[in-house]
Amino acid sequence: MSDYIVKPERPGGFLDFLPADYLAREKMLKTIETVFRQFGFDPIETPRIEFKKILAGETSDTGKNIFHIKQSDNDNEPLALPFDHTVPFARILAANPYNPKSKTGIRLPWRRMVVGPVFRSDNPQHGRFRQFYQFDADIAGTSSMMADAEIVALMVRTMEALDVSNFQIRLNNRKLLNGLSLLCKIDDRLSISHENIVYEMMRILDKLDKIGKKAVFQELRRAPESPDDPAPHLSDDAISKIAAFLDIQGTNDEKIHACEKLFNNIEIAMTGITELKEIFTYLTAMNVSLKQVSVDLSIARGLDYYTGPVMEMALLDAPQFGSVFSGGRYNNLVSRFTGKELPAVGASIGVDRLFAALKHLKLIDHAQQTVADVMIIRIAPDRDADYLSMANQLRSANVSTEICLVEDTTFKRQFNYAISRGVRFVVICGENEFDQNKVQVKNLETRKQIELDVEMLVDYMVQETSKERR
Repeated sequence: MSDYIVKPERPGGFLDFLPADYLAREKMLKTIETVFRQFGFDPIETPRIEFKKILAGETSDTGKNIFHIKQSDNDNEPLALPFDHTVPFARILAANPYNPKSKTGIRLPWRRMVVGPVFRSDNPQHGRFRQFYQFDADIAGTSSMMADAEIVALMVRTMEALDVSNFQIRLNNRKLLNGLSLLCKIDDRLSISHENIVYEMMRILDKLDKIGKKAVFQELRRAPESPDDPAPHLSDDAISKIAAFLDIQGTNDEKIHACEKLFNNIEIAMTGITELKEIFTYLTAMNVSLKQVSVDLSIARGLDYYTGPVMEMALLDAPQFGSVFSGGRYNNLVSRFTGKELPAVGASIGVDRLFAALKHLKLIDHAQQTVADVMIIRIAPDRDADYLSMANQLRSANVSTEICLVEDTTFKRQFNYAISRGVRFVVICGENEFDQNKVQVKNLETRKQIELDVEMLVDYMVQETSKERR
């Protein structure tokens, strides 16, 4: 044995999931997947490692959050861990165009879903992790706002399936923010494009909930410190226009009408307003409650690839967890790989953040501590082969069964262990039962006990374990 003892710790921002949490999260994921399948989303899987060039966007801000993989000198192409599922999705779309002759590739429009870990090199904090699961749903190959409305409806239906009622989806359109940049007369600079300055403005606006208006306006006024610094450096007049935009209040219709007056002559903003109107029309057609969907002109979404409607969902009884389900339209992301625009829209659940929020709200059931439904306790010292045979018969009938391997074979010790493991049923068969070809089954949920002929055990357990846990 080594004298060197390693402290059993994990890095900050990474989580362990022990059985109770893992099984509860698995149940949550199955509920989500059921809803996504109802909307027709096809499951896929992408690698945990991508080429860095695939992930890195045009702005340096995206690259800051990427985990880079240190490689040997012989590896020429830098690798990295994906920070979301959207960029790998764009790669898949670009790499698999539909071929009508061979009928291979991806036929558009296409709905896809994916669940798995993503990685961000952030500072870990409450509700924010460096490795976390995301569950994404995206529709590619259509510019119709029907797709955007379906994504919003999917968000609503998913929360309803999880028995969450008190939530709010905040909806905006990046085209309004692009129109705002024109209203503010943001100009190109010699060393940096108008697009990068506008993205920086949106990135700053996206921090409104975290740092407040005063700090946001201060950042928007900041002068560039170097030729490639995208600081907006807005004038007081521009700041007053942004303040007027953010101060728009009222019902959804009143906010949209106010935006129409503000952006009267700005085409891109008027297009964004029309898109929002269409989304609400389609949501009404799908019988989605508009009380839970509101226009929020402060929503920007921090990533640089969004081009149209954007949405964020928060749980109103757990606001400290921030957005748990968010997304938007990104029509230009695939063009990074093909040079051609391919319209797409989608949203992503921050699975671990949502799970933490639902635990906080006591909406997660931790009753299941183990996958085993049945435990056979060993109280006849010389009957281990018979216990194994019994377990084998139950497993062959698809009944999840564990044999108690506690070395102390007293009834009390074995039975208490079964209780501590959280199984639903205990099979008790001592020497007397073996002699009489009988078996006792104790239901730990109802506390009822029944005696059966051994030949009846499998059929009985198949029937009982098919019932829902209490």
